[in-house]
Amino acid sequence: MKNVFLAAAATSLRGFAVAILVTSGMAPAFAAPLPRENIVLKSALAVDPVRNTVVLPLHKGTSQGKAVWYIVTDSSDKSDAAKRGVIFSAVLANVGVVQNVSQTGDSIAFPSAPDFSARRIFVPGATGFPPADAKPGAVADVSYSPFIRINGAGPVLNAPIVATGDGPFDVTSHTNTAPRVLAVDTAKKTVSLLLAHGFSGGHEVVYISTEASDPGAATIERATYAPGLAKAGGKVPILVIVNGQTGAENPNAQGLDFAALDGNTKLDATSENSATLRASRNILSSFPTGSTAAAYSPLWDANVGVWSRQVIAAHENSLLKNQANVYQLAAAGKITAPDGKAFGPVGFVVNCPVVAYLDGAP
Repeated sequence: MKNVFLAAAATSLRGFAVAILVTSGMAPAFAAPLPRENIVLKSALAVDPVRNTVVLPLHKGTSQGKAVWYIVTDSSDKSDAAKRGVIFSAVLANVGVVQNVSQTGDSIAFPSAPDFSARRIFVPGATGFPPADAKPGAVADVSYSPFIRINGAGPVLNAPIVATGDGPFDVTSHTNTAPRVLAVDTAKKTVSLLLAHGFSGGHEVVYISTEASDPGAATIERATYAPGLAKAGGKVPILVIVNGQTGAENPNAQGLDFAALDGNTKLDATSENSATLRASRNILSSFPTGSTAAAYSPLWDANVGVWSRQVIAAHENSLLKNQANVYQLAAAGKITAPDGKAFGPVGFVVNCPVVAYLDGAP
């Protein structure tokens, strides 16, 4: 498997807690309620940013005669998105890499589905990132895409497959579920997924990661390795820092080093440990609200950057929350690509549908 992410990293310089159950309005006494309007993925049944979980509707389909289970998070048509309670992304119409699925009644047949049977492996490197070893636990062939069009017509939907088979479902080592699946309830038709925290426009947001076109990125993101997405269009930048501050209890921690050293990235995600699993706190260049809404896409073009040695030596590798700040720092030479060249895309994409904002709309 070609690993663009880790190969790029190998050349690097090296050297609020808020919780809410939205269906009942309940929240812990110490937490301020998260207003329903903060949840941009309206079909979400429950969002808990403290335990890092979201509960979504689960749909049953088939692939090659076998049962598969999928979610729907985005639509390229505004009225269809409103009807489904998902996010409208006009940009999604340009994604290009689409599975044409057939629908009979309520059942959708996917031509291709991921294989979740492998064991995910992540071993942090001496300084965190790049890792000593990384292998995705969920792998799809080149024909798989989470982006679908039903019966060859209509809008493009973001419909990642998150489980296969008829159960029981393995939500600890994930041999028949996606790496972020924490619980499956086929009777209630719901699935609980692990959230990631990040930022957009200076505000904290939460999202899920479902696929990546690079095996190293898929491992770190607890996503399905989907190499077919490498040729996709309809993508927008996601800004990833390598060497920000670290420390499990450091409010200014950020980056791949932080996730590798302090985020328990080596662990399989479970409902018991979800609150301890920390992401690299990436910066999203657009969001479904505000001035960047028209540019929003769930498919992100990874831009990976490292702070310069001079910045690190001066302890100026601060927490970044706004994409404009990242680009300003890059223009000043304080952030570069891992190989020392100009900051920009590194050659892979990730499918990360957003769920909610926590401290104000971006």
